[in-house]
Amino acid sequence: MKNFIILISILLSFTSCVKKDRYVIHGNLRCVNAQEAYLMEMNQLGELVTIDSTPIRNGDFKFRGHVEYPTMRFIKVGSSRPFDVFVENEEISIKGSVLYPDEITVTGSNSQEELNFLMSEYKSISNKRNSVLVKISNAKKKKDLQLVKKLTTHYEALPDSLLLITERFVASNPTSVGAAYFVCSLSESFSISKLEGIIKTFSPAISNSQYVRYLNDELALSKKFSVGSIAPDFHLTSIDGEDITLDKYIDKYLYIDFGASWCKETEERNETLLDLYHRYHHLGLEILSVSLDSDDDEWRDFACREPELPWEQASDLLYWASPITKQYRVNQIPYGVLISREGKILQIDGKKVNIGNRLKNTFGQ
Repeated sequence: MKNFIILISILLSFTSCVKKDRYVIHGNLRCVNAQEAYLMEMNQLGELVTIDSTPIRNGDFKFRGHVEYPTMRFIKVGSSRPFDVFVENEEISIKGSVLYPDEITVTGSNSQEELNFLMSEYKSISNKRNSVLVKISNAKKKKDLQLVKKLTTHYEALPDSLLLITERFVASNPTSVGAAYFVCSLSESFSISKLEGIIKTFSPAISNSQYVRYLNDELALSKKFSVGSIAPDFHLTSIDGEDITLDKYIDKYLYIDFGASWCKETEERNETLLDLYHRYHHLGLEILSVSLDSDDDEWRDFACREPELPWEQASDLLYWASPITKQYRVNQIPYGVLISREGKILQIDGKKVNIGNRLKNTFGQ
């Protein structure tokens, strides 16, 4: 009998070490008056879509399923905004109140804990930057230029400390999918080349995670898309229904400007571009406006506003899922790329770049 008990203990111990292949999400929330909870994921258009639902009884609900790799999901209960949970094949517990989604706690997911740690570091550095900005503003009011210079240097160095923290964390946790997700979010603030060292540190064991795949794809694209490289061809439809490809602009300087009807800065930038077009068009400058709209009516209403733009306007109405956004490394708008007569990339402009100075350097006037 004693030997049998020992055998059972060994088997149970072995079973507990085997990697689980199912997840169970157990929610226990307060202030719930909804009858169902919804498990959601984000599609390529940045929209949340429901992938599962389950009944709620007295604030309790459960989701069961399987994921190949830890994956960011979202849970929506009633009219409250969805809250995120990193789902992996473990028993995950969610507690809190739907009235305070930011205070809902998730336990049982290592990926969530890893992400939370990095996010707390990110918030801490963001708070420090905001604090330094206030000090810079006060120093400017006192006309203390030496202090302004010192504080500005400190302000500009803070993002690098975030990269260092992330670099160290990934080096110590190379199989962390939560960290990979965090690095994906950083790619909007840092050039992918700055993140290259971190990306290469991730273990091959998670190379098929969607987040590591995304980072590696971005890294490969960034090496193809740089100043001096051949501009990628594209296929778009103009507002008049005409096909537009890069070949249409052979022997011209082409400035591709990315914007959208929902981006206020796009309208302001169009006024600047109109002046530059009149100044440099006779020297061979063409402009192509590419909209990241998803609604045809909204795009057309915006495109037809005064002043009328004398260049082509195009969109495939695929929002951020438009293939050209990936080809041309568009992570924010407004954003522009200047292409030479020979089809090579001359400039890559973020939204804060002075386009006028860039074109003046190109055309010499």
